[in-house]
Amino acid sequence: MNIDSLDPSIFGHTDQKTWLKLVERALKGKDFQEALVSRTDDGIAIQPLYERRRDYAPLSRQRADLPWTVTQRMDDPDPERAMAQLSDDLANGASGISLVSSSSPSAFGIGMDAQLPIFSEVLAAASAKTTTLRLDGFSSSVAKMTAASIVDGGAQSLHLGLDAFLAAENFANFSSDIKYFKELKPAGTIVNADGRMVHNAGGTEVQELAVMAASLVGHLRLLEEAGLSPEAALAATSLCLSADQNQFITTTKMRAARLIFTRIAEACGVANPQPAHLFAETSYRMLTRLDPETNILRNTIAVFSAGVGGADEISVLSHSLTHGIPDPLARRLARNTQTILVAESHLDHVVDPAAGAGGIETLTDALAERAWDIFIEIEGQGGLAKVISRGRLAAMVAEARASRIAKPIVGTTLFAMKTERPVTVLGPLGPIAGGMGLMPVRLDEGAER
Repeated sequence: MNIDSLDPSIFGHTDQKTWLKLVERALKGKDFQEALVSRTDDGIAIQPLYERRRDYAPLSRQRADLPWTVTQRMDDPDPERAMAQLSDDLANGASGISLVSSSSPSAFGIGMDAQLPIFSEVLAAASAKTTTLRLDGFSSSVAKMTAASIVDGGAQSLHLGLDAFLAAENFANFSSDIKYFKELKPAGTIVNADGRMVHNAGGTEVQELAVMAASLVGHLRLLEEAGLSPEAALAATSLCLSADQNQFITTTKMRAARLIFTRIAEACGVANPQPAHLFAETSYRMLTRLDPETNILRNTIAVFSAGVGGADEISVLSHSLTHGIPDPLARRLARNTQTILVAESHLDHVVDPAAGAGGIETLTDALAERAWDIFIEIEGQGGLAKVISRGRLAAMVAEARASRIAKPIVGTTLFAMKTERPVTVLGPLGPIAGGMGLMPVRLDEGAER
């Protein structure tokens, strides 16, 4: 059959009312809401059908003309091994490096020690070899050493990753540190507005976005005290979120973050702000210990979702991280998860491909609005620092984790293997650090057979 010769008019026009009649017939008395309407962990209803949104504006990456940065974690506790991995990563697809401190809440039992004598060599090598370098969980002194390397011809784009809400004891002189970085004028960002800890500790998407917003506003105040204009302060901030295997939730969460950023910018008197730099890291809490190869599938969906949601930079946690320090194969798979989606699937070629889709637009708006409500509550209680110190953030996240309805986990509670395959790692995990009074908790903990 030649499908080009088919007349489109043979398919009769159907409106929503007609569709609902057909659905009711198919349900045979079952309740529509129970059978076809699902809800997010925040209680947001997801309908089975939406009309296309006509009044929409695409939410693009900061540089829509460039692919997102394929960032590889430099987190091996063995510095010499990490140096060898660095060269391999950059020669085989990585376009950015995230240097992770062992004390970072995003280290998950691995990471590098800045106190080691060889660390300065690691820092210099990382800065010299990559065009984009991100620091995760390091002190302001390490950030200063890294920023100084820019003057000497180091990485072209630098994200220093300072976070006053994660390690306040290291930022007693935060304003003076910011002034130092301001004078150097590095290309990139200085501080993180980070919601990843909320996600990995079991919080909801709305809570993660709300904490990101509260962190953003808190840092904007500190940057203003250091003499940065609102425009410069916004440009100096990197938004950080987790990406998990829930495709539509992850995509809309990334888009909602951009809506929130724009709303805060407008409140600061900045009209038409430059799009925020949005960094996404695949979820730790979704990783499983049993049948860890299934984590490769989860990571793939997470990267796809973050990429089409408009992330500027994505980092993938290795599938074997739950067992120990990832080996070269695990690192290669983490890297290739991104490079294949960019180089072969060309996901970076379309700006906000979900724009205008009724379900995506509706869920984006709902996440942004509910996150804004919680953000206003946090501000009303004195800001993020006070909410953390009083234990209110930890209590809010703990309540969300306890009330989450457990879902089947492929490889753990669903289609579990009778005999687990051996997993190769380079060494055991160290202690796992928390942040904001939160500790990461995987979804499979307690669900393992």
